[in-house]
Amino acid sequence: MALLWLISLALVLAGHAFRLLRWEQFVRIYERPQRGAMLRGMAGGYAVNTLLPLHLGDVFRAVFVGRRMKSGIGFALATVIMDRFLDVWFVALGFIAFALLGQGGEAVHTAAVLYLLLAVLLAAALVVVLLRDGIKRVCLAVCGLFNDTLKLDGMVFCWSLINTFKDLRRVSLLRLAVNTAVMWAAYLGSYTALAAAMTGAGRPMALVDVFGLLFGQTAGDLRMVLPGGALDGAPAAAWFVMLGWVVAPLALMWLATLLPERVRGAVNHATAAAPAGESYLNLLPQADPQDRAAFLSQYFGLQNKTWVDRFLQMNQGITILQDFSAGSNATTMLCMDKNSTFYRKYAFGADGEKLAEQLHWLRAQQDRLPLCEILRTGEEDGCCWYDMTYDPQAVGMFRYLHSNPVEKSTAVLHEVLDTLEEKLYRPTAVAADPDKIEQYIAKKVDGNLQKLREARTLHELLAAPTLWINGREYKNLNQLAWLFDHDRLRRLFAADPVGTIHGDLTIENIICRTDGGWYLIDPNTGNLHESPFLDYGKLLQSLHGGYEFMMMTPRVSVQGSRIDFALTRSAAYDALLADLMAQLAARYPAEQVDSILMHEVVHWLRLMPYKLTRDRKRAPMFYAGLVMVANDAALHAQR
Repeated sequence: MALLWLISLALVLAGHAFRLLRWEQFVRIYERPQRGAMLRGMAGGYAVNTLLPLHLGDVFRAVFVGRRMKSGIGFALATVIMDRFLDVWFVALGFIAFALLGQGGEAVHTAAVLYLLLAVLLAAALVVVLLRDGIKRVCLAVCGLFNDTLKLDGMVFCWSLINTFKDLRRVSLLRLAVNTAVMWAAYLGSYTALAAAMTGAGRPMALVDVFGLLFGQTAGDLRMVLPGGALDGAPAAAWFVMLGWVVAPLALMWLATLLPERVRGAVNHATAAAPAGESYLNLLPQADPQDRAAFLSQYFGLQNKTWVDRFLQMNQGITILQDFSAGSNATTMLCMDKNSTFYRKYAFGADGEKLAEQLHWLRAQQDRLPLCEILRTGEEDGCCWYDMTYDPQAVGMFRYLHSNPVEKSTAVLHEVLDTLEEKLYRPTAVAADPDKIEQYIAKKVDGNLQKLREARTLHELLAAPTLWINGREYKNLNQLAWLFDHDRLRRLFAADPVGTIHGDLTIENIICRTDGGWYLIDPNTGNLHESPFLDYGKLLQSLHGGYEFMMMTPRVSVQGSRIDFALTRSAAYDALLADLMAQLAARYPAEQVDSILMHEVVHWLRLMPYKLTRDRKRAPMFYAGLVMVANDAALHAQR
């Protein structure tokens, strides 16, 4: 009897070992398995299953291991379900085999039907989840009943379940079959030896009895020791055999994780399923929980399915550390892969075509100007992307300005403007084109003014003759119609210099290095009237209009004709603005400075449709910015 018990113990441990190897096949798609944590989770899960019904130990296993995984609890639970999904089919086939052999009576027939039904229902449910979009909306609705943390965990679980099945093609099916076959062969051998040991201990049992005990109605939990259970009235020896068979493997599994590192390392190396340099897919590329939640809400809400598919295809092999996207339809992210950290910028559709123009500009001007270093690019199927070098010693001028003496930023700005003038504006100078000026006025001025008039959210503000912005009164745009008079604009813009320009020369697009160097990023093409004055207008949008500070302001209050928000300005901004205005006054006559200020107004006009579409709640704040700079431009023109 003792020998049979030891054989049963050794075989069940072998079965658990091959279960671990099979389970980690699903984990290994996305991250390197932590065998110690997984073995402890299995031992704890089996212990909970012994004490409680409904296989609650599998939930424990997922939570215990998921807390120690990069991909989290939701992913761990999905892999546990995959593991159990395969078991349900095997157990169903086992009960069917016993029923066909006429063993076990009615209980086995009932179990065979129930397990077969459960297996079919699980398969059908998974197919539905994978294929039917409506189910994804249901997942989002159910997860949305909980707080943000639980909602994210729920969405990650659903996402993991779907993708674990989708990515089964990445699992070695031969190895999966071998692991499953050896695991169940070991288990069945253990059950056979246990049945013989129980018989020798005075409690006659056959393989079908042990199989029914573990997977039937009692499912191997504490009900087997209660009155009427499998051990009711059994001799003490049978009790010790069964309880020892249940407890000893769990203790040995836990103790195995305490072996010296040298021993565990040798075992891990001997059973490695892939070489040490193996690569893993990212379950989700986003590292930030808020970014993950936003993406999964789009996915389960079926918003822009093409964008989601392209996003995953492009970013599956990287980790997204932070999203730096600002006021455009292109996305800019700080990313990392196995080799380096870098910035990735991408866009789709018409925005992808626009980004492609930006990429072509960077390539065309790389010998003229200090520009960001392009590492990799891609243009295909309405999608454009490129990767830029990440330099930890380089920051946007906004941060540089507020962490260094103003004199350093002033020197950098002088050098930027001189370099642009000498190497870009002057060598590419051409005569102003009246037709393009007309197009510029029609599209950039009249077109955006019309979009403002059509905006329902601004209807009441647009009707007021004056606006009170943070306690100060300003003339509204309807009182400044002369500012946008076509004859005035034609005359003003006709005197502008014209040539190749950056097109989006905001403070944040000037990158400063700690050694005093600098380079430019994110040019904008398609301005129609390509004048250096548009670049100056962009600088003013930052330093005069305070665009970067507005972007950091979360709320705005609107009551009638009053707009209130926390308008922040820094002394550093004021000092740099004063220096820039002095430079412009020294370089250009007053009428051309009027033109530069007017181009700043146009930049704010061009910004409004984007804000009305993408940032509706804060759009009144940016309208207030437009009104304030328009008042200043009018005041300067009237002097």
